[in-house]
Amino acid sequence: MIKEKELKGLGGWLILVGIELFFCFIFIGYVTFSRLNAIDFIDVWTQLLDPYSKMHTIHLGLFILGDMGLNCLLLLLNAYIIFLYFTKSYKFPNFFIIFSCSFIVFKLIQRCWYLFIVLPFEVKFEFSFIKDIVIAIIYTSIWIAYVLKSVRVKNTFVNGRHSEVTHSDIIS
Repeated sequence: MIKEKELKGLGGWLILVGIELFFCFIFIGYVTFSRLNAIDFIDVWTQLLDPYSKMHTIHLGLFILGDMGLNCLLLLLNAYIIFLYFTKSYKFPNFFIIFSCSFIVFKLIQRCWYLFIVLPFEVKFEFSFIKDIVIAIIYTSIWIAYVLKSVRVKNTFVNGRHSEVTHSDIIS
């Protein structure tokens, strides 16, 4: 059996957390920049701001700006968390929890903007949205519980603390 003192470093289940962070960074970056390429901003903004255009709506413009802004914030936060992960900073668990929860909140905000601001007259209830949110909450809860309870996490992310005392040192 592995002793608690040996549970240190970016190994075990903690590798999956790192892989998840990389995939999340790639996914958010791809979504953000593919939308930039897909949308010809000059043409779209001209049509959105022209009162005689069929696309004229201030809500769609706000939705696009808000969505892009939130995606950029999540991308920056994700990059910072990846940095904390590899430097084994004591700040990593807290920022990972903040990132995980903010991702779910972002999904909720994004969907609410879309359903109630962009398409206010479309009466359509999507059960797939609720299913996706419930799955994301369960998934996030599992990883948050792991980060909070894992001895490996407590022993690994200690760099930058004023005292370099690990969880295993406190127990023994």
